[in-house]
Amino acid sequence: MKRKDPENLGNVLQQYLVAIGADKHIKEVRVTQEWDKIVGPMIARNTSDINLKEGVLTVKFRSAIVRNEISMRRTSLQKLINDAIGEEVVTNIIVK
Repeated sequence: MKRKDPENLGNVLQQYLVAIGADKHIKEVRVTQEWDKIVGPMIARNTSDINLKEGVLTVKFRSAIVRNEISMRRTSLQKLINDAIGEEVVTNIIVK
């Protein structure tokens, strides 16, 4: 058996995560962890709960004003989130 050239551990790990389907879950977790950075402090401060599962982002807000604003701007928020993650991880947003 011939030895292959050494591979970068990060690349090997990424290939493994893709193979088992965990890479998508990691990206979903990133959305919730980086919510403050993605949406900014004013929206983040008024967020009471955020959950992303199978492309559906459910966000609860403390402020009715922020909730209404986000409801009207769902499409632009979805694009902002997907651009920040680098892949389409959010396919729908439910605002509560």
